[in-house]
Amino acid sequence: MTQDRQSSIWESRAFRIGLIGGVIALLALILILQNFDTTEVQVLFWKGEAPLAGVIFTSMLVGAGIQVLLRMWWRRRKRARQAARGQPEEA
Repeated sequence: MTQDRQSSIWESRAFRIGLIGGVIALLALILILQNFDTTEVQVLFWKGEAPLAGVIFTSMLVGAGIQVLLRMWWRRRKRARQAARGQPEEA
């Protein structure tokens, strides 16, 4: 009888990425929950006060949004280069 090696959920790439994402989210939540002091915020000509937790969360969202936009731009640029060379698209 042959034993087929079955990969468990612990060895899957999706699980590892989910675990790392969960740890990062937990650390971000702890950071936000520990910082409810009010701070002064200045954006261009606007000046106001906001909770530090809100500033941290907003900064995280802006950073994640920039990362998504750069990744989309990079993929579009890669596809355009491949199309110019006549190479088939990768999945």
